[in-house]
Amino acid sequence: MTDIAIRATHLSKCYHIYNNPQDRLKQFVAPRLQRIVGRTPKQYFHEFWAVNDVSFEIKKGETVGIIGRNGSGKSTLLQLLCGTLTPTHGQVEINGRVAALLELGSGFNPEFTGRENVYMNASILGLSNEDVLERFDDIAAFADIGEFIEQPVKTYSSGMFVRLAFAVNILSNPDIMIVDEALAVGDMNFQAKCMTALTRIQERGATVLFVSHDVSALKSLCSSGIYLDHGQLKKIGPAADVADHYMRIMREEMNKLAPSSETVIDVSQNPPIRLANDSEIAFKTSVEFANRTAQFRYGTGEAKISFVELLSMNDEPINSVEFNQKVKARIFFEAYAEKSISVNLNILDDKKINIMGCNFFHVDQPLLAIKPTEKYWVEYVFPLPLQEGNYSLEVQLTTPLILNQTAEFLDVIKDAVVFQIHRWEKARVWSKALLFAELKLKRMNSDV
Repeated sequence: MTDIAIRATHLSKCYHIYNNPQDRLKQFVAPRLQRIVGRTPKQYFHEFWAVNDVSFEIKKGETVGIIGRNGSGKSTLLQLLCGTLTPTHGQVEINGRVAALLELGSGFNPEFTGRENVYMNASILGLSNEDVLERFDDIAAFADIGEFIEQPVKTYSSGMFVRLAFAVNILSNPDIMIVDEALAVGDMNFQAKCMTALTRIQERGATVLFVSHDVSALKSLCSSGIYLDHGQLKKIGPAADVADHYMRIMREEMNKLAPSSETVIDVSQNPPIRLANDSEIAFKTSVEFANRTAQFRYGTGEAKISFVELLSMNDEPINSVEFNQKVKARIFFEAYAEKSISVNLNILDDKKINIMGCNFFHVDQPLLAIKPTEKYWVEYVFPLPLQEGNYSLEVQLTTPLILNQTAEFLDVIKDAVVFQIHRWEKARVWSKALLFAELKLKRMNSDV
């Protein structure tokens, strides 16, 4: 028995693109006539490779996320894996029963009722009528579309389509679950329900392959990631590494598209900068820090971080922190251009999911107008009421372009500082962070 659930070998899909309908007719007739008269056949189309020479293996029980910009070939790849498209080149090997949720409404007969489509889809997935009868109430409850289950699906909204399709697929207990971006049309409650259901079938040992633009979902749900761009496999590996690589590419492209003029945010009316008067702190730089962070840092280079340190309130460097201990994160950087910037700090967990963070706007600090050759340090002070485990600091120097939407990234360093938080002695913290909630409790009088 193989431990491979999905194997793609040199998988490619090519489409013929015609500039006008007449070229399609010419391509059908002219090359044959040209061969008859001994001429080299002319091509009246150009090739578009939606997927181009993609190879990978997914083991049984793995959850793999596919990420990439629109038009990168993600949906085409899933259709090739499911068999709804025939590859131009290459092979696909599938070991196990597959349930796939691809294009909206795919596999549904619009004239059939929801109930009839449940039976039809379940039979395609290999379930008997007895199996469907046994699970129908659970499917209807999960879909939660009420009396519409007895109505033709042509009357359904897009959200109802997805609800019913996902319910059938998830409750068929597949060996392999393949999900495209169709879940994006569901409402907030249904998306949460779907994420819980995907986690359940993960725990059962099923293989899950899904497309998402949500980097946090990729990091939290997946063991591995696949990054596609223009039909080509650009990176495959641990989910956090692939997600960070994708974010880096997107941010670098955002930098290229940034306007050459100064930020579009008007800073002329900002209040004056609050400058610290602590003259005892000397500017710090470190060759070891530069070498350690060089591989994964990126940005325009118009300002560069020279050193980052995590300190106790006594200014002692630390990498081991007690639960809810108050600490300082001190960031040293140097300017090489005139910009108005924010210094951003994020705390990432061991899966590189952003747990908490802050920037100048969060602490009512106006943007800092930097000038070439000037050096600065920034210090954030905060407690860490986080679950025991390993964490890291991500530091960014950014120029906001459109407030709360886009920014130009001057320098980004992940794993600037790696540190550990110890278990709280008072009680085990089961969530990622503790609320420190206020509690009220009262015994109610009973008539008994």
